[in-house]
Amino acid sequence: MMAVLCGVPGIDVVVEFDTESYSPRLLRDHRPRVLLMDLDGFDVEHLLARQLVSQTDGLGVKVLALSASLDAGTAIKVLLGGAQGFLHKDTPVQVLVDAIRAVDRGGVALDPQVAGELVSTLRYNVPNETPAGPGETVKLTPRQRQILGLIGHGLTNVEIADQLQLGRPTVKTHISSLLRALDLRDRTQLAVYACTHGFRTHAAVG
Repeated sequence: MMAVLCGVPGIDVVVEFDTESYSPRLLRDHRPRVLLMDLDGFDVEHLLARQLVSQTDGLGVKVLALSASLDAGTAIKVLLGGAQGFLHKDTPVQVLVDAIRAVDRGGVALDPQVAGELVSTLRYNVPNETPAGPGETVKLTPRQRQILGLIGHGLTNVEIADQLQLGRPTVKTHISSLLRALDLRDRTQLAVYACTHGFRTHAAVG
C-alpha cells in the first residue's frame, strides 16, 4: 500500500514504521499531516487509544485507521480515542486517497458499512452512554442543525460553505458554537453525534 501511495501525485509518504520500530520521536521528527494506522498491528486498547493518538493530537497529526475487520466496537474506540477515520484495509486506492485528503482538510472518513453499524450500535446497544437526543437538552438553531447534519455526512468546512452558500469563517463559527453547545471535543465527535442522533436527515447532500 505504501508503495502505491508513493506514486500518487500530491501524496508524500514521509515515514513508515511498525510496532517494533515505533517511537514518539518518529512523529516529532517527520511531522506527518495524516497517519495511516494499521489497527491489525496495534493493541487498540493500549497503544492506539492511550498513547499514539493522544500524541498525534498535540502534534496536529490526523489519524486514519485501517483494519481487516469492520467492527463497530473497534470503530467507536478508535474515533473516541481521537482518530478521524476508519476504513477497511482493502479499500480501493482512489477511495483511500480521497479519504486521506478529506481527513487532511479536517473531514471525517468512515467505511459505509462501519457508518451503518456504528449508528445501530450506538443507538440501540449503548443508549446510556450517548448524549441526549436532538432538542432534549440542547436547543440548536435550524442552521446549526443543518451544519451538524452535513458534518455527519463527512463534508469539510469548505464543502459546507459551498453547499450552503456561506462564508468559510461563518461555518467555522457555527462549528465552534456546536462544540460548545453539545460539550464535545472535536469534529469527529460532532460527526458521531450527528449520525447517532438523527441529524443527518436535516441535511441533503448533493
